[in-house]
Amino acid sequence: MIKIVWLWLPVIIYCIFIFYLSSLPRLPMEVPSFPFSDKILHGIEYAILGLLLTRPIFILRPGLSPSALILITVSIATIYGVSDEIHQAFVPGRMPDFWDVMADFFGSYIGTFSYLRIFGSLAR
Repeated sequence: MIKIVWLWLPVIIYCIFIFYLSSLPRLPMEVPSFPFSDKILHGIEYAILGLLLTRPIFILRPGLSPSALILITVSIATIYGVSDEIHQAFVPGRMPDFWDVMADFFGSYIGTFSYLRIFGSLAR
């Protein structure tokens, strides 16, 4: 039980952090102003989530194929990204954006693939 909590706690804390940032009418930091900079930030944010999500699933389900692991992890992260955009629809000053979800999807894929490349079955 402690192992499960230890594995999932970083994911939960990070999801709470994403939710907190989405609850703010404006981000507490200055976002760089160049084309697609917000999409790049979404990609980075969800690449981290992909990395964090892959770890507990990889450890707790060692028999999963890499493709199944990628499908599960990216699906969970993308669903969280969709829920985050829906949440932003109710935050003054924020708007949901389909392209943010696409950046979340690609970011989570990159994070998951990177984890598997470094630590997992793609490390060969």
